[in-house]
Amino acid sequence: MFDFFFDTANIEYIKKVWEIISPYSSPTNVVGITTNPSAMHKEGLTSLKSWEDHLPKLCSLVSTLRGDDKGVVYVQMPSCDMSGEEAIEWAHYISKFTDGNTKLGLKIPPYYEILKQVSALNNIMETNVTGVADAATALSCFSFGPRYVSIIPGRMEEVGINAKEHLLFARQRDNYFDSEIISGSMRTVEGLKMTVKAGTVPTIGPRVWDKLIDPEFNLEEFMRTVWNTPDPYTSKASLNVLIDEKNHKLSKDFFKQMNDLGSKVYKDWRQ
Repeated sequence: MFDFFFDTANIEYIKKVWEIISPYSSPTNVVGITTNPSAMHKEGLTSLKSWEDHLPKLCSLVSTLRGDDKGVVYVQMPSCDMSGEEAIEWAHYISKFTDGNTKLGLKIPPYYEILKQVSALNNIMETNVTGVADAATALSCFSFGPRYVSIIPGRMEEVGINAKEHLLFARQRDNYFDSEIISGSMRTVEGLKMTVKAGTVPTIGPRVWDKLIDPEFNLEEFMRTVWNTPDPYTSKASLNVLIDEKNHKLSKDFFKQMNDLGSKVYKDWRQ
């Protein structure tokens, strides 16, 4: 079984999914849970106090699922427009809202003012650069030393970007760095299969879990073969990938959405 993150802040939903998939997965395949302002907003968690109350519960769930202290719950900065100093201040503040066992990690935007603080941030919380929509940005982010760089292939494919080319271009070159690649925003089972075969760690949300746990879907066969069946394409990544305004717009739109949904949390925190 491949490693993955649950991509939802809904505790009961995660419990339901785990009950179904646990026969086919080791507890340690659950790297943890990844959230952002959108995931929190879907659960009605729109204030700083609601985040403070909910994050320890997510950490406790990961502790229970894994049975150890090696998991992580990622929480995103509520505004990608924070200064580097604010990012450090936020990390110190939010990092304490755990269950005392599973740690919190910090999702940050691929902006230079934040990236140059990664070393300092890593001393507080491990970092995950999120919302990346092209291989060049991913390669740049690797050089700053985050734990993960999250590329968003599901969103990329929706706007006509060849996400597979970007994933494989970045994946074949990330051996020079310690960072791993997360594939976020999964939209389809085929997309999930592609990201696993590309050697990345997927985040899987309800849109894909609902398909995988459907009684008519052969979950056992999927779990058995998706990791073990070779994909010859993985060794044939292009030396060049197309990067144009679609890539940049996608990231900009992503962070605008996150800023809008996290605005109250940011305002609460600043007050």
